[in-house]
Amino acid sequence: MTIGIILILLGVSAIVTGIVFIRKDKVSTIAKTEEFKADVLIKEIPEAKTDKQKGDDFEKYVVQKFSKNYFSILEWTGDKYVNGSYSQSNTHPDLALKFKFKDIDTDFAVECKYRSDYYKNGVEWCTSRQLENYRNYAKEKSRTVFVVIGVGGEATAPEELYIIPLSAISETLLSKTFLNRYRKENFKESNMFYDYEQGNLK
Repeated sequence: MTIGIILILLGVSAIVTGIVFIRKDKVSTIAKTEEFKADVLIKEIPEAKTDKQKGDDFEKYVVQKFSKNYFSILEWTGDKYVNGSYSQSNTHPDLALKFKFKDIDTDFAVECKYRSDYYKNGVEWCTSRQLENYRNYAKEKSRTVFVVIGVGGEATAPEELYIIPLSAISETLLSKTFLNRYRKENFKESNMFYDYEQGNLK
């Protein structure tokens, strides 16, 4: 009788121990599964790009629109600064380009601006101070400046593109009506074209 009770108790003990181990294993498996799901979820969500990164991406997009057969980059400014100290070139347009075709050899500058969407039915493309800086640059360098504005889509693939001579701009906020005069059609399939006779970028 005593041996039977002992065997029963041992059996119950073994069952309880088994249940505890099974529960621990299940909890551990669930925890690992949740950790894996969370890790995958974090990796799947891309980090939002900063305005600086978008600006850099758009500059690269614009640069690729200039055929190397006719255009070469003279300057490509970088917006580097620390504690209010920055290079004078940071106040210049993003690009200075040389155009060569037959006996034509001239240069001009391009300021690139990307906006995710329109603001107040237009585009606020710069500050008053920046506008003044670009005008001073054009005067000091005797160099024509164009403003290339991309709107919508991604900085690497905008939905709209406008090319405006700086000399035609008097405001920091450009309305859609104004922008439409300088819309570049079929820009996704075509490169930039410099009309050297008119001194105009298209």
